[in-house]
Amino acid sequence: MILPFMLILLIGMEEVTGALNQDRKVGRIANSIADLVAQAQSVNTSELTAVMDLGEKILAPYPAKDLEIIIASVSFDEDGNPSVDWSYDGTNAAPWAKDSQPPITMPDTIAIPETSIVVGQANATYTSPFTGIFTSYFKRDTSIGLSDTYYLRPRLTDTVNCSDCK
Repeated sequence: MILPFMLILLIGMEEVTGALNQDRKVGRIANSIADLVAQAQSVNTSELTAVMDLGEKILAPYPAKDLEIIIASVSFDEDGNPSVDWSYDGTNAAPWAKDSQPPITMPDTIAIPETSIVVGQANATYTSPFTGIFTSYFKRDTSIGLSDTYYLRPRLTDTVNCSDCK
């Protein structure tokens, strides 16, 4: 009599645990890539590609097919307005246009005039292993978007430069 209830509880616990674990890993990816780039004085696209390859390893055993990683350098002018110095996402196109305002909301606490930051952003999609089971009885999303963004100040220089980034 309690078996159906216990089965649903078990499946629910597995879905919540899997989603939380993958969300934690997405946060770790954003933190790690921003931290590695913030430790450099300058980078190039081959170094950034190597840093981004770590994302798949951190995300394991979850699939990385929907993993999107963006690394960027953002400077603030004398009024504290942000401007993208460079950005990279593993392709040859810049995900954020150079000299434009970043497409994400910058917290007011990091907008210190005449400084720069390194932004690491990771996005992934969690799809439950039980997608399709009981969906006719319990309406729910089949996937959940996971995202995390980290902002770190460069450690060895005022601005991390990228010699061949767009």
